[in-house]
Amino acid sequence: MGFRLKDGESVPEGIRRITLAQIDRALDQLQPRSRNKQRAIHESRVCFKRIRAVLRLVYGEIGPNTFRIENTVYRDAGRQLSAARDTAIVADTLEELVDQCNKYLDEPGVKVIRKRLRRLRADRLGQGNLILPQLTEDLKLARQRVEEWPLNNNGFGAVGFGLKRVYRRGRRYYERTRVEGSVENFHEWRKQVKYLLYQISLLNPVWPKSLDTLASELGKLAEDLSEDHDLAVLKERAFTHSEALVDSSEIYKLIVLINHRRLQLQYKATSLGSRLFAEKPKAFVSRIEAYWHAWRPNEAQEPAGIEQLTLAAYAASQH
Repeated sequence: MGFRLKDGESVPEGIRRITLAQIDRALDQLQPRSRNKQRAIHESRVCFKRIRAVLRLVYGEIGPNTFRIENTVYRDAGRQLSAARDTAIVADTLEELVDQCNKYLDEPGVKVIRKRLRRLRADRLGQGNLILPQLTEDLKLARQRVEEWPLNNNGFGAVGFGLKRVYRRGRRYYERTRVEGSVENFHEWRKQVKYLLYQISLLNPVWPKSLDTLASELGKLAEDLSEDHDLAVLKERAFTHSEALVDSSEIYKLIVLINHRRLQLQYKATSLGSRLFAEKPKAFVSRIEAYWHAWRPNEAQEPAGIEQLTLAAYAASQH
């Protein structure tokens, strides 16, 4: 419930409160005392993704330089934990697939891979303790900088440009998956969907009932795309481990089942995506802006041309 703006709260206050809460939650999860390391790593990475979604939401306020510095911190923090997370998820994904298709996957080669992934999962989770001190220090320094973020606009202009930017990218990658359903395109689409999900969750008070529905559908899409990504990684790992087997053909059934399940998930995702990204970016953001001004009717409209100024600043930063 804390990851959203509050009635009567200014945008700068809300953005800082929300960001600080996510940093504090990550720091708490990364304490050595955490018993469930796999869950602690997962929760911490979710916090980093939420913060990166917030940074993208206020991109028009903080500008490209501040965005680049802060985004890099949380991106790298997530990457430091990704090895342990990915290994755990791949192992869990294989376990779920075996449970669902036990009669098809009772192969010696699959059992060997299961054992190897379980062992690797335990090793990677254990190694996670080695990076925690430096990661914790980096997060504490980043926390101090939140108060320095140049957040001044209290109107929709503080979030409108960033929201449009993420929606546009999500729509673009949705269209790319329709042309070329590569692992990379689906992975990039998944990231934009999650950013948009977190941004809509943050903006929920603007019109709770409508945005609850939108967030719910984005959540379903994100789940399908995440499962598809996990299966793609599992397929890659299966090929890697199969090279050490006497008869690598034992993995054939596993690969067939992975491909079949991925096709199902991709069909569901693109069907749902066709509705969620049906609007053009300008129309989508205009609709959310109308909700905003109904929510805060006495708020002054943002200055004309703010988006053009932001675009100009972004273009200048690219040279």
